[in-house]
Amino acid sequence: MLVEKHATETYRLAAAIVGRSDAADVTQDTFVAAWQHLPTLREPGAFAPWLRRICVNRSRNWLRMHARRPRAALQVDDPAAPSIPDPHHDFRAAAEARAVLEPAFESLTPDQRAVLALHYSMGFSIADAADALGIRVGTAKSRLSAGLAVLRRELEDPRPDVETEVVT
Repeated sequence: MLVEKHATETYRLAAAIVGRSDAADVTQDTFVAAWQHLPTLREPGAFAPWLRRICVNRSRNWLRMHARRPRAALQVDDPAAPSIPDPHHDFRAAAEARAVLEPAFESLTPDQRAVLALHYSMGFSIADAADALGIRVGTAKSRLSAGLAVLRRELEDPRPDVETEVVT
C-alpha cells in the first residue's frame, strides 16, 4: 500500500536527480532501504518526508558510486500516466531547451542537483527541500544559489561579442 501511494513521487524525485535511465533502480533501492529500516521510523506520520530523504540519499550515492553526471532534464513527467503527444503542439522549443539544459545540469554536484530537483521539479519550498535533505535551510539556500550560478555560467552565450563592421 505504501509503495503504491509513494511510487510515482519517489520515481519523479529519483529521475530528477539521477536521470530517467537509472530512476527505476534508485526507486527500487529506496523502497528496499525503507523496508529494511522501517522499524527505525519513530513517527509513522512522517513516512513521506522520511522516504524522500532516503530517495535523495540513495540518488546522491548512486551518482557518486557510478562516478558520472545525471542525464535527466529538470522536469520529469509522471511515469504512470501515458503521454500522448498533442498533434497541434510545436515541440521544437521544448526540444531546443532540453538540448541546452541537459549539458548544463551535468555540471551540477549531486547536492546542488538534489536541491534544484526538489525545489523546481517537485515544487517544494526551500524549507521543505531542506527538511527532505536533512540539512539546514541556509545550507539549502546556498546550494540552490550555487547551483543556479553554475547553470547561469553554463548557459551563457559562449561566443565572444563580435563587433559588427559598418560598410560604407
